[in-house]
Amino acid sequence: MMLKDKIVVVTGAGSGIGRACVERFRAEGATVEAWDRDPADTGGDERIVARQVDVSSAEAVGAAAAEAGNRWGGVDVLVNCAGVITPNLPAQDVDPKDYQRNFDVNLMGVVHTTRELHAMLAERSGAIVNVASQAALVCLPHQSAYSAIKGAVAALTRSLAIDWASEGVRVNAVCPGFTRTPMATGQMTPELEAAVSRRVPLGRIFEPEEIAASILFLASDLSSAVTGVVLPVDGGWTAGEPALPM
Repeated sequence: MMLKDKIVVVTGAGSGIGRACVERFRAEGATVEAWDRDPADTGGDERIVARQVDVSSAEAVGAAAAEAGNRWGGVDVLVNCAGVITPNLPAQDVDPKDYQRNFDVNLMGVVHTTRELHAMLAERSGAIVNVASQAALVCLPHQSAYSAIKGAVAALTRSLAIDWASEGVRVNAVCPGFTRTPMATGQMTPELEAAVSRRVPLGRIFEPEEIAASILFLASDLSSAVTGVVLPVDGGWTAGEPALPM
């Protein structure tokens, strides 16, 4: 029960890593505010509150933050999982609207939630965990828009960690590798999955629950001395190439 009696806000909570976080955090004793454009069924659990929130809208996030604060009296943890990915294309063929869409959701969504919940998190010396991507650390082909914006999320994480350390707010990020989320599997082919499995030192694609476990560590008191960390959770992808014939 690492999060017993804690109030946790999870964005992108309707599916994928966000949904896995809701389930894991609830199992650890937390009350969860599950924010998503398409909220998932809470299964009748009164300690999960599903709210329809578009994180790209500062007004929507502000309203949801106010409602959460009024209901629970504060917030202890924020997990930013909401994200989109646009079509994989060579950089010269990417529509500028794809950059804007990534910017609005993947970056400004984090800006909006951290700004609106900052005061409540500071009151409780809370924790923020942002979901970036291994694409923030190493380049993947045909993902210039997604990579650029996730790189900004990693940089923002470090900046917030420095700015808010004096208030006791810890800010970290995880950088998942290829994970079986609805967003990722929509672009996965058998050929790509085989290639990824060869390239990952641990030899496989990962499950959302595995990423949620790392997020739980950064959200809990187990990482009380950790802030400003951008943690790869990628099976060793960013560590190096596992298959050179040396």
